[in-house]
Amino acid sequence: MSLAKSVVAANFSAAAATYDGWAAVQAPAAQHLVDCLPPGFSPRTILDVGCGTGSLTRRLTERFPFTRIAGIDLAPAMVGTCRAAWPYPHVFLCGDAEDFDAEGNAFDLVASSFAFQWFANKPGTLVRLAQALTPGGILAFTVPVAGTLCELSAAHQEAVQRPLAALDYPPDTHYVSWAVEAGLAVVRAETRPMTVHYPDALSALKSFKGIGAVFKGGAKPLTPREISRLTKVYEDRYRDHNGVPVTYQVLTLIAHR
Repeated sequence: MSLAKSVVAANFSAAAATYDGWAAVQAPAAQHLVDCLPPGFSPRTILDVGCGTGSLTRRLTERFPFTRIAGIDLAPAMVGTCRAAWPYPHVFLCGDAEDFDAEGNAFDLVASSFAFQWFANKPGTLVRLAQALTPGGILAFTVPVAGTLCELSAAHQEAVQRPLAALDYPPDTHYVSWAVEAGLAVVRAETRPMTVHYPDALSALKSFKGIGAVFKGGAKPLTPREISRLTKVYEDRYRDHNGVPVTYQVLTLIAHR
């Protein structure tokens, strides 16, 4: 594991106890993904990629109560949370999904919610996961795409005169192309904005720590004065009657092997 990924794993592990309370966009995105699976689909085996604390796992077990689920995640504490909640016959592994090897196993459904944005090699990971599907199996995932964190990015640029050191959020069309290149037939690719409001800009910023999210390594930390300026600009530009918004553009993609 690279240093960057070890930092990601440590941050998400530290947030294992708080993640569900802050996952105001991630939870409904996971539910929407499950709701979009084809009627009558009945997988015997499921792989949950980037299972975290089990937000998607829980919804999958509710939809498919007799199906065996395997989960994989970088963060040991989050994997531990899943193991405690869903013991045998379910199994949860601590590891890097980018290096995942099905080792002869195949899954009827490979699902993932809000994990792909953390992968360095997104096209290659799609190929690996496609290869882990049974013939006719389904790959289904949600991921934030271009346009995500638009308010924060604009406020950051105005307040401190440099770009927000956020993750790279490729356009939704890239994911569709990568899925096709991986040999999959895309049957649904829907992008929609999902916005959560916070009482103030500082709470909006704290929400990222609450879910364990970290921005790019090597970024210059904001000084207290810059944070104060950022929160003021954020509030002045974007506060509405609901509070201070954080908007994600969320792609839901479903494809068959």
